[in-house]
Amino acid sequence: MCACATATCAAVGGGAGALFAQLLAAVAHAQCALADRGAYPPDAARPLPEYDFVVVGAGSAGSAVAARLSEDPAWTVLLLEAGGDPPPTADVPLLFPALQKTEADWSYLTEPDGRSCLAHRDGRCAWPRGKTLGGSSVLNAMMYVRGSPQDYDGWASLGNDGWSYEEVLPFFKKLEAFDEEELERRPHVAAVHGRDGAIRVSKPARLDPAYDALDAAATELGFRIIEDYSAEPMVGFGQIHCSIKNGTRWNAALGYLAPAKERVNLHVLKSAYVTKILIRPDTQSAYGVQFVKDGKVQEARATKEVILSAGAINTPHILMHSGIGPKSHLEEVGITVIRDLRVGYNLQDHLSYAGLYYTRKPSARKTLEESVFEYLMNRTGILSTTGLTSYTGFIQTRRALHSIPGFPEVDPAGYPDIQLIFVSVDSSTASLLADVFNYKEEATLALKNMTVSEDAVMVMTTLLAPRSRGRVRLRSAEPLEPPLIETGYLADPRDLETLLDGVELSHRLGSTEAMRAAGYGVRDLPLNECGRRARGGRDYWSCAAPHLGATVYHPVGTAKMGPSSDVGAVVDARLRVHGVRGLRVADASVMPLIVRCNTNVPSIMIGEKCAHMVAEDWRQRGKQ
Repeated sequence: MCACATATCAAVGGGAGALFAQLLAAVAHAQCALADRGAYPPDAARPLPEYDFVVVGAGSAGSAVAARLSEDPAWTVLLLEAGGDPPPTADVPLLFPALQKTEADWSYLTEPDGRSCLAHRDGRCAWPRGKTLGGSSVLNAMMYVRGSPQDYDGWASLGNDGWSYEEVLPFFKKLEAFDEEELERRPHVAAVHGRDGAIRVSKPARLDPAYDALDAAATELGFRIIEDYSAEPMVGFGQIHCSIKNGTRWNAALGYLAPAKERVNLHVLKSAYVTKILIRPDTQSAYGVQFVKDGKVQEARATKEVILSAGAINTPHILMHSGIGPKSHLEEVGITVIRDLRVGYNLQDHLSYAGLYYTRKPSARKTLEESVFEYLMNRTGILSTTGLTSYTGFIQTRRALHSIPGFPEVDPAGYPDIQLIFVSVDSSTASLLADVFNYKEEATLALKNMTVSEDAVMVMTTLLAPRSRGRVRLRSAEPLEPPLIETGYLADPRDLETLLDGVELSHRLGSTEAMRAAGYGVRDLPLNECGRRARGGRDYWSCAAPHLGATVYHPVGTAKMGPSSDVGAVVDARLRVHGVRGLRVADASVMPLIVRCNTNVPSIMIGEKCAHMVAEDWRQRGKQ
């Protein structure tokens, strides 16, 4: 495991600022020495010839599926994961950006389209995806939010019975272990929170004075300060809960798989790259998976079902290599078609504009040595938090009433279409952040120059209800080749207009008396391509947005849930692949419309609900 820590340091050490690199190295090696690396299930030494259930992907949803199904000792479960255990540095909340572009990340890059990601190297945005037990819950910023009731009522209105907010709420409660002290302080919210779930939920310490400044600025503009985004209408500002407990990231594998590691009926295969689902063409039924491990092609058989939880990029990749996907595309790459479904279509993501900053003179802070010592001794201090990223704002623009694609009958009151995410940047982290975004030299130098003498807050103005759609395609019939990711960003011009409305609000927020009193000014990241336009206004931002747009890592929708009458649907409301027996999908790819919030918690909920439906279906069969 120390090798993992060393690899993480090496991955960021060259590009990061010297201070951050030293910090990472110090914490990584200390974590390696102190962490309980036996927390996760071992690699199965003697897999069985067959299992009742085979689950592909030990990420946010897959961990929940495998753990819940293995609660029944009569069922055997095999969980396959392409990666290994999370590296020790993943436990430290503040270091979350440093996990990208390491062995725990698939490190995907999008396809250039000439319309977006123009300030990124080769016109490609970086799309991190977790390649480890816990999946992207190991890489993300730990923001814990469910979304609005309208998100799920909208899914149900599209013909997905059982997915209304009232019907998914029990699964949100089931997955969470909400902070007990907060429930004692606010007993009126106990009805919407869970106490005994797998994912620990709390608010990290508010150590950055910018929290108070942003509260005051939001209040000045007339916004509500929200204490609990899971219990109140979401339009407003405030600190969000995080999947953190006692200063440690609480990823899905830690929550679900670690407690299940002694179960004899649950086997986990790590570094097992699944290449396709095994399907009998005559009966259109799945009976197992093919995978590569230790350089050998192997098979795992399932007597009941295969559940695919590989995420919104890898799930369509595996389905198409299995012969399930668009007929014309599969024939184009030379794959025999088993089922003609629109796999890979309907790709949605939350595009953000990352070109607006609030800057001020550097403030006093603890030394590197003090911060590391405090964290390692007490699990407190800045390293125990996600910095300013646990503060967020959800807003409703003037276009919100007309931007609910798919279900116009849903009441939009209190339903946001823009989210503001705040990321602290200084001279020690600017290079790392530019590398994470895959910036070209110009944008990298602009960010580094901005933080030479000032600290900055990047305001990621994020489009929550995109009309544009992308697609995941295959490069070839070779399953080890990475997929082609076509984002579709800004393909619909209405997305740019809504995004610019959000940037205008972000600029107004930074220009309030409250922010000026806290010493902040508002600055645009300068770009030569937009140099003739006056900064600080919509004209400049409309030029800069195609260059400085970035993902906030929320791809969904590529195996759309819907009834058989929906020509775009891949799975039904019980997550069964249309026309293929014994095969379900449980991850963010099934979302018919992207939720208007961070997607990790909804993905875990999908895993919980899938496991419940699978168990319900098979127990019902046993009664017949």
